[in-house]
Amino acid sequence: MQPEAWLLVRHGLAALLVALICGFGLVWALIGGVSLSPLPVFFEWAIPGTMAGWRTLHIGMLTNGIMAIALGLVLNKVGLPAPRKRFVALGTIIAIWGNFAFYFFGMFAANRGLTMGANAQGPASLAGALAFVPAIIGAITLMAAVWVLLGAKGSEPE
Repeated sequence: MQPEAWLLVRHGLAALLVALICGFGLVWALIGGVSLSPLPVFFEWAIPGTMAGWRTLHIGMLTNGIMAIALGLVLNKVGLPAPRKRFVALGTIIAIWGNFAFYFFGMFAANRGLTMGANAQGPASLAGALAFVPAIIGAITLMAAVWVLLGAKGSEPE
């Protein structure tokens, strides 16, 4: 596998791992504490954030990981010069972790991190800015990466 493609696949796998770990946050938010089931151990704890936020973080990172792996496999098969392959890989990686910041900090922001300022969801906050800025950068870099891939020449099937 080409280095840029493997880099993208590895970040996709890391995103999947983060998603799986955040799945525990979702479960703990749902049950109101930390359970070590099947052991009869339960620590009551109100995990910070919301159930919807943890669900979004869990599912969002799963889909980001799958996207990165798929784009890495595509990147491995298309005819692009190395600098463009690196651009696609880095643009996608920025999007993955920008989305992580959006999902995570957005659950603590009244405005959901959808804008820098106040919006119909709520007032501006530091958490909103920490969600919005990486997300908008990631959205732009991912669109640019996909645009580059759209212009690539595919290779013959093996």
